[in-house]
Amino acid sequence: MPKLNIEHSHALPLDEVKKRLQALAERLSGKYGIEANWISPTEANVKRTGVTGKITCTDSKVTVFLDLSFMLSPVKDKVESRVRRELESCLA
Repeated sequence: MPKLNIEHSHALPLDEVKKRLQALAERLSGKYGIEANWISPTEANVKRTGVTGKITCTDSKVTVFLDLSFMLSPVKDKVESRVRRELESCLA
């Protein structure tokens, strides 16, 4: 299965990063059916049909790791591009 590992640097306080990521997750939930469940103050599990993954936050970066199903292999580049754009917009 295709895997994505996307890192995005930020200069925000960690609680603000989590707040923004949660708002993004809620918006994407309605649009794409993505579920994000925070399992610690700095880590969330994400899933939807065909995708499982994890988001981790540190003081300086956010890392998104996604494991795509075989069916989503053809759109791997589009998924990666979209995740990067969403992170850029969310953490700007």
